[in-house]
Amino acid sequence: MIFAGVVSLIVTEPEEEFPDWGVATELLVIVVIAPLVETLLLQSLPIFVARKFNASFRLQVIVSMVLFAACHFYFEGIVTGIAAGVIGGFYFAFTYAHWREKSRWTAFWVTAVSHAIHNGIVIGLAMLAGDF
Repeated sequence: MIFAGVVSLIVTEPEEEFPDWGVATELLVIVVIAPLVETLLLQSLPIFVARKFNASFRLQVIVSMVLFAACHFYFEGIVTGIAAGVIGGFYFAFTYAHWREKSRWTAFWVTAVSHAIHNGIVIGLAMLAGDF
């Protein structure tokens, strides 16, 4: 996961500017709100639906990963789409599907907290590089 963040910092591409909300609001959105919402909509929901159709573990992961990657490609471009969308999407989908065998809450919180930690590290690296 850290690799994905580093790749997206090194290989930059022109993208739309992030809204100027101030550092505190941006950190809140990126490190707290986004992981919670994305875990709910891009891991919990697709894996729930896949499980309802008796999808294999592998298919559950693929469905979630594809949705996660598609959102990151669309909103953030090719580099972030690959780094965060595909690599991160696989990790978060696998994490959620794995822990879902234990419980929904465990799966949700393990995935959301690991996503929040990842985003925090990436933001920290961006701040050190002067890109945030």
